[in-house]
Amino acid sequence: MWVYVVKGGIKRCAFIISLVVAVLFTSSFAVAERNFDKAKMDQYLQSLVEHNKATLSVVFTEKGKVTYRKQTALPAEAVTAFKGNQQYKAGSITKTFTSVLMFQQIEQGKLTLSTPLSDFYPNIKNAEKITIAQLLSHRSGIFNYTNAPEFNTYFTQYQDKGEMLARIASYESVFEPDTSYEYSNSNYALLGYILEDVTGKSYTDLVQDNIIKPLNLKETRYCVEKASCADELKSFYFYQNHWNLMPQWSMSVANSAGAVISTPYDLTRFIRALFHGELISSQSLVMMKGITNTTSKGLFKTPFYARSSYGHRGKIESFLSDVSYFEADDVAVSVTVDALNYNFNDIIIAVLSIYYDRPFELPDFDRKPIALDVAQLQKYEGTFTTPNVDVAIKVFVQDGVLMMQAAGQAPLPAEPYSLHEFEYKPAGILCKFAKSKDGAVDYTQFTLHQVDWVLPYSKQ
Repeated sequence: MWVYVVKGGIKRCAFIISLVVAVLFTSSFAVAERNFDKAKMDQYLQSLVEHNKATLSVVFTEKGKVTYRKQTALPAEAVTAFKGNQQYKAGSITKTFTSVLMFQQIEQGKLTLSTPLSDFYPNIKNAEKITIAQLLSHRSGIFNYTNAPEFNTYFTQYQDKGEMLARIASYESVFEPDTSYEYSNSNYALLGYILEDVTGKSYTDLVQDNIIKPLNLKETRYCVEKASCADELKSFYFYQNHWNLMPQWSMSVANSAGAVISTPYDLTRFIRALFHGELISSQSLVMMKGITNTTSKGLFKTPFYARSSYGHRGKIESFLSDVSYFEADDVAVSVTVDALNYNFNDIIIAVLSIYYDRPFELPDFDRKPIALDVAQLQKYEGTFTTPNVDVAIKVFVQDGVLMMQAAGQAPLPAEPYSLHEFEYKPAGILCKFAKSKDGAVDYTQFTLHQVDWVLPYSKQ
């Protein structure tokens, strides 16, 4: 939405991204040959930069060798703020690291999937019913601490383990353990604390000794003592025609649910190593994959036409990241973004389509709005709601312009680019009205796209 929202451990800013022309540069990293349209991939990434849609880094590897690697230049506003290596905060991809560490302890016999949470933190609601397996699968019913209103009062400040545990313990359960599924950062924060209790080591040392060092991940770090490890990029949102520095989390708040810092190459190395038995057994990997995404443990299965991949997505501050492994092809891909004014999922689909030589038309970011008369615009009017968030949108015509007004917000003018598509470019908002079977406009439904939001709306 075009409001400031906290959801799923992710702080989203509604007013997002604009124009700084940047230049792609090619890494000297050796790449293997693969027959796909690299020029088209370059052109697409360059277009995202030139039209203020995203600055990002993309890496593909196949059979362990890099087949494509590109990083776009930073926004001009970022140059003075950036002092380190081009590493990204990977957000919730950290959860896959945490799951790997947990299965390593299970394989050593120090824990089991049925170990109850009450063995460690009995003061958390339903602790005696909640198991390690349920924490890993987001089936514990423990409230997600980043969804609480007070999160905005402390996310930039250092929080010690005791403060975080007390906060998680203070919330009522969302549902009875194992009766439902709801993504919760609290689950993985607790798993990290349990790992520390079982091993007597810090999570920092555990991830360093058991993942980073064995895989020689030279550009991957974990630090929770402060907001910045001093080596990573900063993230930006676009507002009032220029990029703005996003407020930084204290990594003590993200911890084992979201504090890993890495690069796309290191993330592809990590995900491939996981599937090639370098970190855990094949039996443990099967349990991580699960039967469905509501029973998986640190990995999510994502379809892409006839193919499918396993991986995880992350968001923290304005960073978005994705790492996926196509097991049948031995292809790993990671996309990391530090500034975004576009739908992230559309970028993932685009780069995969180009890589796998599927039909994909480069978006026309220079297209011009069309003129619609008032009688036509009035057909779109109404109040629309979505089951995903409690924010209704009123659509109405004012002075010959279609306006869209989210509850509690100022109305925004939406420019028509076709009978089905309306945009408010300053906030990167795209509303796509549905099509009927004969291709006409279905005025009762639209999908709202903004950054990583894709929300279906229906007329009341």
